[in-house]
Amino acid sequence: MTIGTVLSGRYVVEEVVGTGGMAVVYRAWDRKKRRIVAVKVLRPEFQQDAEFLRRFNREAEAASKVSHENIVNMYDVGADGDTRYIVMEYVDGTTLKEMIRQMGHLSPDAVVRMGIRILAAVDHAHVNGIVHRDIKPQNILVDSQGNVKVADFGIARLKAQQTTRVADVNSSALGSVHYISPEQASGEVADEKSDLYSVGVVLYEMLTGKVPFDGDTAVSVALKHVSEEPRSMREIDPSISKALDEVVLRALRKDPAQRYQTAADMALDLRKALGKPSGGFVKTPKGGKRKKGPMDTVRNEYKAVDARLRRARMRRNLRYAVGGVAIAVVLFLMIMAVWRIVHVRMPDVLGEPLEEAYATLSGGFHVLTRREYNSFVPENCVVAQQPEAGKFVMPDTDVMLTISSGPRDVTISDYTGKTSDEAMQGLVAEGMNDVSIQLVMDESEVGTVVSQQPAAGVVHRDEPMILYVSGEKVLAPQVTGYSLEDAAAALESAGLKVGNVTHAYSADAAAGTIIGQAVAPNSEALAGSAIDLTIAQSQEIMYYPQSDFRVVVPLNNTRVEITLVAPSGAETVAYSGNLDQGTHSIPLSSAESGTHIVRVSMDGSDVEQLEISFQ
Repeated sequence: MTIGTVLSGRYVVEEVVGTGGMAVVYRAWDRKKRRIVAVKVLRPEFQQDAEFLRRFNREAEAASKVSHENIVNMYDVGADGDTRYIVMEYVDGTTLKEMIRQMGHLSPDAVVRMGIRILAAVDHAHVNGIVHRDIKPQNILVDSQGNVKVADFGIARLKAQQTTRVADVNSSALGSVHYISPEQASGEVADEKSDLYSVGVVLYEMLTGKVPFDGDTAVSVALKHVSEEPRSMREIDPSISKALDEVVLRALRKDPAQRYQTAADMALDLRKALGKPSGGFVKTPKGGKRKKGPMDTVRNEYKAVDARLRRARMRRNLRYAVGGVAIAVVLFLMIMAVWRIVHVRMPDVLGEPLEEAYATLSGGFHVLTRREYNSFVPENCVVAQQPEAGKFVMPDTDVMLTISSGPRDVTISDYTGKTSDEAMQGLVAEGMNDVSIQLVMDESEVGTVVSQQPAAGVVHRDEPMILYVSGEKVLAPQVTGYSLEDAAAALESAGLKVGNVTHAYSADAAAGTIIGQAVAPNSEALAGSAIDLTIAQSQEIMYYPQSDFRVVVPLNNTRVEITLVAPSGAETVAYSGNLDQGTHSIPLSSAESGTHIVRVSMDGSDVEQLEISFQ
């Protein structure tokens, strides 16, 4: 299929994003829904193959029966001529296999968090009667936010239809050999416990960077699934906790009856492994009788040969090893006894909530904390500790705990049309730290979110978030001609308040009365909003003497003060300052007309008093 092809007049093919033995996956643009989707197209050479068409249709049927946040959603199934396709959710990220390849292995806390989500998806499928049968890291997608999505139900079967058997372990369409269960490798029917075995293999690889069984051929790997016990992960990496090792090894039991019976049970123990790293809580039930498959004879012969070789090696080496081991054990115990007298073992608080970590470390450690954003560890839980768990340290040692602040970026929804309460609760749940509400005039129902800033999508969790919410509308009263006090009372009665107050001159309004309001009377205003007002300012008429008033100063730097007594008897200081020797013209004015008394004093002594007419 060429880039640019439009399937069914709707899906515009943009780019190849994945290939498989049966189909090719393209990124495409859905013209109708206006969104990016993934389109899985059956390869042309299989378009007329009845078996491949059956598997392709089975994937569509299985995917249509599940809808879960950790399963890639299916949107549509169709055919364009001879081209068969399935339209699915597009996950912008990478496969878990590629993540392991790039990182070598993942941290235990990340494995637990992601493993629980994988098991949640598997559990949802099982509850809906679907066995995936091809759980592997290549079929697990991780987006840019660390969200996990299980994909590819290409060989899944509805439990009620599970009547066929796996006949050829080399058939790539029947499960990848590194991840298949012993019963699948033996040609027996795969069920829910088979998926949990595959999840165990995936967890093993996430923690160690290696699969539990490998070989030169698919047959040799399948035989190991049937006949060999997996190596403890702690032999590969001693830092892996005993609890995680026990959980994964139970999932990898040969007998399905001894494995976890449900994904929910396995997820529960996986979650416990963070809080109880020393283990001891994993209980493996006794297995019942199992129907023998065609590979059981091979398995028994393999075990017999292996047992004979082990006995031979043990007889040869036992004689030389006993003495050296005994001496080494005695010396080791003596050294450890002395060491533990003055040291204590550092507890493991990885994954614990901060309060629980404080309680765990309260007996003799000085706890310091720092924070960092983390996409895998929940907010306020321990991401890392220093010194590391299990190390012997001196009492009262400083312990630095790195605490998760949750993911730096969060995905927020579009809350347009929701109530403000629903939007606030949703944004807080999505991780936004700074959310405020701004009321606006709108025709929507009161309390409805009209718009939001920023819009839906990926945003920084500390970015200020504003919800524009439709507010209650009231009619603004007429307050022109009122005093400011009366205007404030009228506005308050209407559900409003006084905003900015400015002054202006008015030719006909009394001073101190309202001559303007920002919202016209009987117009709609937002309840609780402020309305700006304008108040009339009195404009005084000034009177002046017929000629400038002159004063003669005899000496330099003389302190001169001129007092004006109006006809009403009101006194004002018209001038006060230092003047040098000479004659000075002093401008005078008054708010009253008529004869005024003008008194002049110099350096504190009255020197002149005049009567002057102001007009």
